[in-house]
Amino acid sequence: IATCVAPSSVMANLETILERLLVPDSAVIRQATQDLQSMYKDPSVVPVLCQILTSSQNPQIQQFAAVVLRKRLVKMWKRLDMPTKESIKAALIQILVQEKTHIVLNSVAHLVGVIAKHEISTGRWDELFQFILQHRHSGEPVQREAAMLVLDALMDSAALELQPQFVSIMTLLLDALGDSSSYVVQFYAIRCLTVMAEYVREEEYHRFVELIPNVVTVIKALVLRDEDKACEAMELFDELVECEIDITSHVSLLIRFFLELATNTTLGNSIRVKGLALVSWLITIRKKALLKHGLLPIILEAVLSIMATPTGEEGDYPVESQSPISVAAQVLDVLALNLPPEKIFTPVLQMVVPWLDSDNEFQRTAAIIAMAVMVEGCSEHIRNNCVPQLLQFTYKAVTDPSHIVRNASLFAIGQFSEYLQPEISQYSADLLPILFQFVDHALVSSHEESSSLTKIFYALETFCEQLGPGLTPYLPVLMDKLFKAVCPSASIHTCELGISAIGAAANACQEGLLPFFPKIIQLLKEYLTMSYNKSYSVLQSQAVDTLGVLARTIGTENFAPISNESIALALNLLHIDDPDLRRSVYGLFASLSYVLGDKMGSYLNEIVPQMIHSLTSEEGISTMYAGSNMSFLDFSEAEEGEGEEEALEDCDGIQGYSVENAFLEEKEDTCNALAEIAENVRAAFLPYLDDCFREVNVLSEHSSVGIRKASISTLGVFCQVWYRLCIDRFSEDKGSVCCVVCGHREYFALQPILTF
Repeated sequence: IATCVAPSSVMANLETILERLLVPDSAVIRQATQDLQSMYKDPSVVPVLCQILTSSQNPQIQQFAAVVLRKRLVKMWKRLDMPTKESIKAALIQILVQEKTHIVLNSVAHLVGVIAKHEISTGRWDELFQFILQHRHSGEPVQREAAMLVLDALMDSAALELQPQFVSIMTLLLDALGDSSSYVVQFYAIRCLTVMAEYVREEEYHRFVELIPNVVTVIKALVLRDEDKACEAMELFDELVECEIDITSHVSLLIRFFLELATNTTLGNSIRVKGLALVSWLITIRKKALLKHGLLPIILEAVLSIMATPTGEEGDYPVESQSPISVAAQVLDVLALNLPPEKIFTPVLQMVVPWLDSDNEFQRTAAIIAMAVMVEGCSEHIRNNCVPQLLQFTYKAVTDPSHIVRNASLFAIGQFSEYLQPEISQYSADLLPILFQFVDHALVSSHEESSSLTKIFYALETFCEQLGPGLTPYLPVLMDKLFKAVCPSASIHTCELGISAIGAAANACQEGLLPFFPKIIQLLKEYLTMSYNKSYSVLQSQAVDTLGVLARTIGTENFAPISNESIALALNLLHIDDPDLRRSVYGLFASLSYVLGDKMGSYLNEIVPQMIHSLTSEEGISTMYAGSNMSFLDFSEAEEGEGEEEALEDCDGIQGYSVENAFLEEKEDTCNALAEIAENVRAAFLPYLDDCFREVNVLSEHSSVGIRKASISTLGVFCQVWYRLCIDRFSEDKGSVCCVVCGHREYFALQPILTF
């Protein structure tokens, strides 16, 4: 490489540094990383890396050299002179032709992709496309695979730049999908199509969709050879979901294919769940086509057969996990939500009622679960026609000798309580004694499984909360049982469920709970004042949540005497580093603002800074790298002269960011709590409005949908509160209001999407 010649001493030094990065010693790697970062400042680093890449006999050194070179060229390519660029491109083509080691080829292919992003639009790298075309039609499978690997890397880096050539690329991919002698070629072809889906133009939709039958054929064969690759290949259909490409012409083919995967018990859970999830997608967007092609019967047969599959292990029916059984139940739920009741509820009932008398406990369980998951979508039909019938089936299941059937009946009672109101409440005299009996058994049994306990309290809590004031006559019996559940001798999980159920009773009876209020507060204080222990943190969080429910429901005048003490207890809990506990405390502050109103203003100087810290905190965020041994390549120092685009591309070595759910939920709940506090405290919140508005506004562009939604909603509340304060202050002088609004127009940048 004539232009890429560097001093041999520099080359030897850099190669030694790369070798030290392979040593299994963190201290050596750390020092080598620092040395490598220092060498970045040497202008000869690019030619040195080129020489190492082409001459080293160690594939790992070549791989590292390619990755480092890619990161350098992302920043430097536009600043290199033309001879150097041409020399590097020629060297890379030579490596692609000669190299046989996959890890080297893969790294070089991604390096080529980064360069091609700059060169394709200028038409200055025809040799690259000649390489792809020549090797794609080679008689050697390895060369065909190399060509498709490079095309895959190009798609990954430069799909937009390749868009004008999509028609010819699709022709090439059709040919590659038919390459039955190399499943690797076929796999890379599907990966290319997955990237293309986002960029395909409307006039190319028909040609793109024509490839779907070929893709299905390839994945069917791929499942038998490499299930993981088959599962990855199915991401093409996920992308079609996102891009809303019309696949109606192939809906029958796809449904049958996805069900074939889902019902194949020899396959792993991941690909079976993927098949069911895609069936669910097609039901949602193409329900008329399903009915037109007569696909509903085969969907129901497949879904119900999966739901009735033995779990193969002792324990609970996995209705809430991401297993084929649970996702099959979710598909049935989606059917009920999207199809008329007579199309779904009646045929399912005809299929599962005979199972209720089966000797197979999994069929009996599936029958009850099927009825339970359909009640949301078919609620009106069931309420008008079938409540007594469903309850008779449930009463029978409640006494079933199998615990998984009994648990299914509890799940069903919870579902009925949520979606069959008010009709289901008429049966409280029958249902509550049954639920109380389950609670009694759970409290005296030391062998009650956690999942069974959860379902018992789910059914009890849901039914009681939905019963509303009708629960009042049963309160003495209920509270006696709940006080036993939260006693010190009970398990942590039992206490947590009992405290939550007290909150449900408060929501139902509100001031009717007053006779039990002093004892409830005494119990909650025990958990709120206990020393922090991670094992007991769920109890503290639940106690805070229930205290917040009481503040809203027991009556302002009844809760007011303990409101200041509640704030003091909550502030003390903020010193604990636990995101779940913090978001519960923020929710309690919101509830207390409902009780105290503007009297809460004196506490805001302690409360609001803590909440802003939760909004801005990056706690819980970790970087994921494309290769676990490549994290040393992520240097944070920016270089002089970098453009914004180049700086962004430098994240190429980062695969993504992982954020713990608890911290995401904390930010979302913090936004919602701030909105409620601002609305209730009003004028006393004004000194904090600027800072809160600024930080909440930043979250309006967060990657989490929930956080974005909470942020936008909170900004709207802030604007409403501020506007009303202005109106109140200048009620006699409308001109002054206009002046204030114009002076704070950042608040009203949202005016087109808000209604004051």
